[in-house]
Amino acid sequence: MKNSIHRILTAVLVAIMVTGAGAVRAEYPEKPVQIVVPYGPGGSTDLALRALSSVIHEYLGQPVVVLNKTGGGGAVGVVYGLKQKPDGYVLMGGAIGAHVLTPAANKAAGYVPDDFTPIAMTQLNPNVFVVKADSPYTSIKDVIEAIKANPGKFKQSNPGPGSIHNFGFNLLMDAVGIPSKSVISVPFKGGAASAAALLGGHVDFHQTNLTSVIELIKGGKLRALAVTSPQRLKLLPDVPTYAELGYPGVDIYGWRGVIGPKGLPQEIVDKWAAAIKKAQASKAWTGLVTKLGDEPTYMGPKDFKDHIDKGFIKYRKMAKDLGILVE
Repeated sequence: MKNSIHRILTAVLVAIMVTGAGAVRAEYPEKPVQIVVPYGPGGSTDLALRALSSVIHEYLGQPVVVLNKTGGGGAVGVVYGLKQKPDGYVLMGGAIGAHVLTPAANKAAGYVPDDFTPIAMTQLNPNVFVVKADSPYTSIKDVIEAIKANPGKFKQSNPGPGSIHNFGFNLLMDAVGIPSKSVISVPFKGGAASAAALLGGHVDFHQTNLTSVIELIKGGKLRALAVTSPQRLKLLPDVPTYAELGYPGVDIYGWRGVIGPKGLPQEIVDKWAAAIKKAQASKAWTGLVTKLGDEPTYMGPKDFKDHIDKGFIKYRKMAKDLGILVE
């Protein structure tokens, strides 16, 4: 009789444990989630993730807090995020610069796409070439002629050699047949700092994500000379595309998304992907993203991973061809 009672109690305890474990998993997240942004406050990636965090809590059930970790063209923030426990409570704000371009251009970055878990892309962002509003250069043609006539005189700002800003500028230089070293590259901590350097007259040119400078362009402080989108942008209808100007190869685009460390459980990936898709259907999020200059673009876990993997291969080759690959 005692043995029977013991077996029954054991079975009940096991059932409770199994059910309890399932309940704990189903309750994710049980506390606020941190999103590590590998760039400084005010930059395009930072603004995009703060826009997402302002609405995503409605679909996750917990607050999402942005944590900025800058340096190394985004590598510092990514490495920090990759070292965190894969439990879904510390994720990363994904960006082409930090997660693709930096490791593609620098083998010493310490990571490659196989080291992280893509969750979902949230938006795309075209790049724009800008100068100060009072600059004597009113077209890309003016800029090219000035650089050719005065190699080594001009400076361009960027968040580092592996950033989309520097990659895009090098693409332009390659397209027009000007050696990259003809313009001095000056790195800063993030897109906002790079734009500030242009505003302060410390550099002459800056190619960046539209998000970072759209308000400065609208406010008359910066002048846009070209965009990387296939067609002219509704926000900047008077600004020509590089394709129009005869340089279709300067087509680099930024993207934003959410990425986890390697080994992130599939149920957490799926929950975040579903929450992001729901958030993207909200007018609140769409309005914020459009105002920033981004294009809402959802890409689920599998497609997002394929996109990142293909991009890494493409830009690693490009880095070699441009002579900017750090071994």
